[in-house]
Amino acid sequence: MRSNTRRSEVPQPAMPFGVPRGLEALRLMLEQGWRIETPVLARLSWAQRNTGELSYHIILVRAAQRSLVVIPESAEIRRFLADLNIPVG
Repeated sequence: MRSNTRRSEVPQPAMPFGVPRGLEALRLMLEQGWRIETPVLARLSWAQRNTGELSYHIILVRAAQRSLVVIPESAEIRRFLADLNIPVG
């Protein structure tokens, strides 16, 4: 029996295993045609709720796909978002 689902409609993982995470992964995804959906959200990090550390929740879109990248707060990610004029809420 054949499936009616075309190859382009089959959901695929945003990042394969073994690919770097964090800002490096974000840069790689942007190079692959993903775009950042604004605004980026700065929220308390799930892992560090007691310390008050923030993380940036970045939604990326490409065609009909969406992916979430969460990056811990740092001067590098703040500078990266500022350089791209990405609003943070």
